[in-house]
Amino acid sequence: MKPIKLTLLALVWVVSATVVCPAQTLYFPQVANGISGGVVWKTTMFLTNPAGPGGPLANGVITFTKDSPFNSFDLSTPGLPFNIAVVDEAGQPVGSGNTVPFQIAPGQSRKFVSTGAGQYSGAFASISSSAPVSGTAIFSEFDSGGRLIGEAGVPAAVAVPRQTIFVDTTGGFQIGVAYANPGSSAVPLTLSLLNSAAEVVRSTPQVLGPGNHNAAFTFQLFSGAPPLEGTMQITSASPLKALALRFDSPSSVFT
Repeated sequence: MKPIKLTLLALVWVVSATVVCPAQTLYFPQVANGISGGVVWKTTMFLTNPAGPGGPLANGVITFTKDSPFNSFDLSTPGLPFNIAVVDEAGQPVGSGNTVPFQIAPGQSRKFVSTGAGQYSGAFASISSSAPVSGTAIFSEFDSGGRLIGEAGVPAAVAVPRQTIFVDTTGGFQIGVAYANPGSSAVPLTLSLLNSAAEVVRSTPQVLGPGNHNAAFTFQLFSGAPPLEGTMQITSASPLKALALRFDSPSSVFT
């Protein structure tokens, strides 16, 4: 069993802006849904078609993928479809299984929200569209009475073979990281923790299976690393997508 804190890794601190791309696939590297320790997690996904009047209609689908069983021991295992209940802006159920289709006219937007039902599970989402779209996810944490405890928004991401995440573990803070492999083959990768002088403090190789993702705090990825202000670099043989969140330990308040 992973610690309860690991379930909070659905939330993200990233170093990029909202992405607007030509017809291609965008990603939310982590999706949070379900109940853990009396806390309910939901993920809201906003998608918009930024085209002007007369622009193309965006037809697409959101696909959810989760880790295979026992991935904490074997990250090379392929991922599996993540079946999730989702409602739209009107509160009506949409999609089935692990997919949610959408159609967005120029200038319009859509809202999709996971229901938070069932035991907590983390996954990632791929957004494929026939026309350029941009997207933002909001991760929300509720208590058992339905009151909002915390919330954070992140932009959709593109997969790249080299990326950097800011790390600040001084003053009792912890950095949680999630990264996913959207490809069809296992990907060798290297995680490197650097201090502010660009000196490598720790480094660890991994192999991430197709449709698989990992979520952990940097102190778990880099055992024995001292508190520092710096970065974590992800270098992979094929494009991956990643995100991170800073937690106040032990309160688990996040930014």
